[in-house]
Amino acid sequence: MTLKKIIYIIIIAMIAFLGYQAISFFAIEEDKINSVYLIPSDAIFIMEFDEPLENIETLSKSALWDHLQTNDQIHEMSAKVNALDSLFQQKSDLFNMIGERDVLLSAHMIKRDDYAFLYVVDMDKLSRLGVIKNNINQLLNKDFKVTKRNFKEVEITEITDLESFETLSIAFVKNQMIASYTHSLVEKSIDEYENPQIGRDLQFLEIQKELKKKGLFRLYLNHKQLTSYYKVFSNEPSAIVETLETNFNFSGFNIDEDDDRLLTATGYSSGNEVMDALVKALDDSGTGSIDAIGVLPQETALYMSFGFEDFITLHESFYNLLGEKQPDMVKQYEDGKTRVEEFIDIDLENDFYSWIDDEIAFAKADFPQLNDKDGLAIAFKTKDVDDSNKHLQHIENQIRKTTPVKFQTVEYKGYDIHYLNIKGFFKLILGSLFENIEKPYYTTINEYVVFSNSPITLKLYIDAYESQKTLFTDEYYRDFIDEFSNSSNVFLYVDTNKLAHASQSYLNADSKKELQDNENFFSQFTQLGLELKADGNHFKTKAVIHFDTDYDVEAQRLEKKSEGIPFSVLEIEKEEISKETIFDIPEIFPSDFTANSYVAKFNTGKTEMKVYLKDGIPHGRYKLYYFNGQLKISGRFNKGEKTGTWRAYTRDGKLYHKKKF
Repeated sequence: MTLKKIIYIIIIAMIAFLGYQAISFFAIEEDKINSVYLIPSDAIFIMEFDEPLENIETLSKSALWDHLQTNDQIHEMSAKVNALDSLFQQKSDLFNMIGERDVLLSAHMIKRDDYAFLYVVDMDKLSRLGVIKNNINQLLNKDFKVTKRNFKEVEITEITDLESFETLSIAFVKNQMIASYTHSLVEKSIDEYENPQIGRDLQFLEIQKELKKKGLFRLYLNHKQLTSYYKVFSNEPSAIVETLETNFNFSGFNIDEDDDRLLTATGYSSGNEVMDALVKALDDSGTGSIDAIGVLPQETALYMSFGFEDFITLHESFYNLLGEKQPDMVKQYEDGKTRVEEFIDIDLENDFYSWIDDEIAFAKADFPQLNDKDGLAIAFKTKDVDDSNKHLQHIENQIRKTTPVKFQTVEYKGYDIHYLNIKGFFKLILGSLFENIEKPYYTTINEYVVFSNSPITLKLYIDAYESQKTLFTDEYYRDFIDEFSNSSNVFLYVDTNKLAHASQSYLNADSKKELQDNENFFSQFTQLGLELKADGNHFKTKAVIHFDTDYDVEAQRLEKKSEGIPFSVLEIEKEEISKETIFDIPEIFPSDFTANSYVAKFNTGKTEMKVYLKDGIPHGRYKLYYFNGQLKISGRFNKGEKTGTWRAYTRDGKLYHKKKF
């Protein structure tokens, strides 16, 4: 055989070998599994990213991202990610390859008061290369120690940071890489693969299918784990959390950022047989108005509206549908209804249900005159005020016949405040969400009958309505509400700062401290709205969070405290406060360009000035204080330039001057 033939054979063999390798790599599919199969069933929530690096880069250009970096924990976490990015990129393009993969992040309870995260990365064909699995020692520097162990025939690689002694556990199952700083989550993920729960749940899969490849990322809530998560922050039970956990199964949202001020989520929610019957009944009934804002005060911290076309029609439809699947539950309701009707000799459908129009609202107000256990109210929109008053008077008269009631009707500013002594009445007809309203007082304001445990709460509602200080006249609320429909089946509004103040007694010590230490950070997420509309066999949902860069909780508190104080009684030192020069801020020279803030102090140790930074340049909230600790100037920088509304105060806390930049 000649040398030329030998060369030809070698070339042909090489081409055949390379062709086989190419075919086997690109055409012959290996066994693959869905990422969600590796998410343990006790996940509280799941975040799903298609191209995490690209989407995070998009988010990082926004003011919202800059604000997130002012939180020490988030800033530290971002620094770790950046360090990991740099570490890998020094060795290869590995991190970028991972970054283009689908990624799931799930949260799980690991102790009664703590939770941790699991990461699942779909490596696709990259997994066949074994590029990570077989070369981790080469990809890491001397600051890390690598060990390996087996769990149920799956090799787990443990990477320990020799400085912090944190250990990252990594394992590979088929085409998926799983990782966590909590080793037990990696083991639970491997166990889940043998019998996936969430990954085979039809309701979850239906929602995931509707949301696939939309938004910056997707967020899925597992409602069955909400109480465990809620207990991390509070020692007190929550009727809203209990309702969401009991009756809903999963919610899924597409998350998008809108013009630096809104974080918007749209998606779907599904539930159990009770919720399924309610959704179908509401779908048939239609939506209702969101008009209770006309009687709810501006001090409202939380407002939940339930809308429908007609309450009796909805009521009958719901219990008929529920009776087909949960006859015992319907019988329990009917027995309770009969006991109430026979005890005081009334007909609930005629005397109560008949006059309810298209909205029932539940509200919590944060009045300074009340303690945080008060301020709860339920408002029923009436079809006809005279008709509702007549029927309620009949119920009240019947109660007096069977139960001695000493309370007499009280008149306040032309409004009659009555008393309805039926314990557990609202829990019977509306469920556990309303169980805290017992033996309520009530009055009629405009076209709404308002019930509350506290007559003082009703007086404050009347005051707000008479002085035209309701949510309807609150421009801040009305600007936000434009993001939602005029009618819905369920609408939830939260003024986060008012609710945080009103909920102090419900928070545990750790949550109170976290809230207090990071008050400036959390306070700028000022409003939350959630809208649910019945759509077939699930709720179509929309949630919006308002991020307000101009909101300064300290300045707001100061202005409220000094409201009504005339300048004549204030001490103003002209040499210290001048409208022409007050906002001439000296140049700031931080010594650490990686820090997220810069603080200057008086020789007493008290803070004189604090400003947030980005790459060593003022970027975010700026505050200057008097020697006595009183706020002097509040404003905001954007890449070293003053922006938004700046405010200056006197030593006595009175707003002296403000200027728009």
